Amino acid sequence: MPLLPLAGMRVLDVTTSIAGPFCAEILSGLGADVVKVERPDTGDDGRAWGPPFWAGESAMFLSVNAGKRSLAVTLRDERGLEVVLRLAEQADVFLQSLRPGLAERVGLGPEVLRARNPRLVYCSVGAYGRAGPLADEPGYDALMQAAGGLISMTGEPGTAGARVGSSLIDLGTGVWGALGIVAALLERERTGAGTVVDVSLYETALSAIGYHLVGFLADGTVPSPQGTVFPMVAPYQVFPTRDGDLMVAAGNDRLFRALCAAVGAPELASDPRFRTNPDRVRNRAELVSLVSERLL
Repeated sequence: MPLLPLAGMRVLDVTTSIAGPFCAEILSGLGADVVKVERPDTGDDGRAWGPPFWAGESAMFLSVNAGKRSLAVTLRDERGLEVVLRLAEQADVFLQSLRPGLAERVGLGPEVLRARNPRLVYCSVGAYGRAGPLADEPGYDALMQAAGGLISMTGEPGTAGARVGSSLIDLGTGVWGALGIVAALLERERTGAGTVVDVSLYETALSAIGYHLVGFLADGTVPSPQGTVFPMVAPYQVFPTRDGDLMVAAGNDRLFRALCAAVGAPELASDPRFRTNPDRVRNRAELVSLVSERLL
């Protein structure tokens, strides 16, 4: 039997694109009954993202909206807004990613909804969060990859950087949002009251480069594009071989010894230049050259 800890919970999903929908999809996968609210004319922006399309539906949209029911209403119409308000009164979770300030302007802010339903867990998904000097600014995944520094450290050495090949920040924000909602529901069991959960793409971007931030605080190192190389571990990168590229990830001394044996060079493991990971990182160029010789 599947584990469905949120069975019986009702979620109202007023989000678009990827981060919010993915958050709601996670809740659906945990058993919640999710109703997705969309504009009657175009629906979720993600419906138009493609190709690829699958039977006329955007593959991107399908990937983050499984397990939901859909309701088409316009929030600018008094009748449509009343429908959403009535649903929110019966919901356990209200999830929104409207443009900054729009939820409050149309009457769907946390104060209004939680006054009508004190047990409601209200989650906002935004670019920079509800507080701070950039709170009113919108943003997409790629913009937050840039603002958070991820693009500047991704790509091949000597390049201007590259966007990560997946919508990593959107998806990560969805995970953080789901975690915050589940925590708020657990807290509600103790207090009887709902609360407000606020997640932002920018904070997710910073969490994705946490060890780089700590490294900068430690010694001022500014990360730069390194291709497939992990700058803190060696060897940890793609190597060309006679029959294709090979990703090597020797994350500790034991694995390095095993790698040396596998490539027929056990003597490298006892070489003073490569005995520990800091040694290997300092002498990365020599090590990569020696390993490459045995893989080609």
